[in-house]
Amino acid sequence: MKQKLFFLKNLFKKKSVIFITIAVFLVLIMILVFSNKDNGEQTMTVKLSDFVNQISVSGKVVASSDVSLGFSQGGRVSSVRVKVGDVVEEGRVLASVENGDLRADLTQKEANLEKEEIRLKSLQLGTRPEQIAITESSLLSTQTAFNQAKQSLINSISDAYTKSDDAIKNKIDQFFKNPLTINPTIELSTSDSDIISKINSERYSIGVMLVSWEKSISNLNSNSDFVKAITEAENNMNQVKSFLSKVSVITNNPEVYSNTGVFQINWKTDTSTARLAIDNAISNLSSSVTLYKNTQSELLIKQNNLKLEQAGATNEDIEQAITQIKSAQASLLNTKAMLAKTLITAPFSGIITKIDAKVGEVASSNLPLVQMMSVGSFQIESYVPEVNIALIKLDDNAKITLDAYGDDVLFNAKVISIDPAETIKDGVSTYKTKLQFLDKDDRIKRGMTANISIITFSKPNVIVVPGGVVFERDGRKFLQVKENNKILDKEIIVGNISSLGQFEVVSGLTEGSVVLLNPKIK
Repeated sequence: MKQKLFFLKNLFKKKSVIFITIAVFLVLIMILVFSNKDNGEQTMTVKLSDFVNQISVSGKVVASSDVSLGFSQGGRVSSVRVKVGDVVEEGRVLASVENGDLRADLTQKEANLEKEEIRLKSLQLGTRPEQIAITESSLLSTQTAFNQAKQSLINSISDAYTKSDDAIKNKIDQFFKNPLTINPTIELSTSDSDIISKINSERYSIGVMLVSWEKSISNLNSNSDFVKAITEAENNMNQVKSFLSKVSVITNNPEVYSNTGVFQINWKTDTSTARLAIDNAISNLSSSVTLYKNTQSELLIKQNNLKLEQAGATNEDIEQAITQIKSAQASLLNTKAMLAKTLITAPFSGIITKIDAKVGEVASSNLPLVQMMSVGSFQIESYVPEVNIALIKLDDNAKITLDAYGDDVLFNAKVISIDPAETIKDGVSTYKTKLQFLDKDDRIKRGMTANISIITFSKPNVIVVPGGVVFERDGRKFLQVKENNKILDKEIIVGNISSLGQFEVVSGLTEGSVVLLNPKIK
């Protein structure tokens, strides 16, 4: 009940009721033409017009921005730079507390930032010629070492071949019959026939390998594919080492010795000597490979360093310099932020409306001392009852009258915000709604009372009739029309219904129809 009373109170408050009543009757006059009264019958002739639904509320003009300002950091007030009525621009300092130490710190950090920026610029200009010359000399030395490492690797690979060839042909082949043919046969006997078979098979494979390896070595030079040459040498050495290991199983077997001649001890010694030679060759090859890879890596690093120096500076140096600049900037911003806490600064352009700060007084932090509001940009603040809030949406247009200028002066506005939570007014749930004036007008002042008509729906060229002419029968809607001096019940289909009870007729009635305003319902 309180909600309905609150709605009626807003609906007919002061002069707004006159405006609304006139607006409604203007619409009716546009769509209705009254005929003469015959036998007490009141009629109207239907015409097409605009169907408008609107909600009427009252409100108050407020500044678009209205703030109270104070110091974030307390202290003794050192200056007040404005007075009431002054128009100020956004960012202007209005008052300050003592902050000499912060200003000195600010100057120092600005100098630090400038120094780091100069350092970065120097790096970007390039490395000095003297430094480039040193790097070039170091690079040349490493290039020489790399060439020597390549030659050492070639020698180690050649030596590995020589040791392998000697171990097989001069130390091991004495145990074989036909060692250089496709069917080499070891002449030592043992009960382990499986190992004998493997030794014979591998002797042939090693013979093929040695021939191929000798050919590769003959073509090996400083421009060769060393990755391929290293892999080939390591695989071949491992093959020889595995073969010698199998042979040593036989030459170290007492059964073999007990059934052979006077050269038993030589077989064991020769096999051991061959294995030792191969182990040494593998070790030497490994050392040469390591030296080759290390000098190659060092050479690549120095080549890249020279390129970076010739380009101006290393990426690492530039990145470090940029990091130092960012650090100096952050330190400077921190000091600026601390300094800003000692100042009251205008957050927007506007007019000073109140000042409580006085030079020499001690101001507490966050105590409001200066008030200001925006100039020329005003809004309307209204509290819409719960029963109407669902009909309003953002960007709805509105017509405004101000009590100060009467109902004949209209201002345009639109809805810009609707609070999501309710505000209790006189025990009734309402929702704070703000409207923005669309045009700047010097006649608008903060605090003026506004009468608001929010247009929630508008549809052109439709048929509209007053709610009082429509009646229901069996769940269907009718109205009475006069045709050829006869009164007929006409079934209609209605669409939208306005907040003042007007019906949009979407079917059953045409333009020019004569409708009874006081239907005679049987």
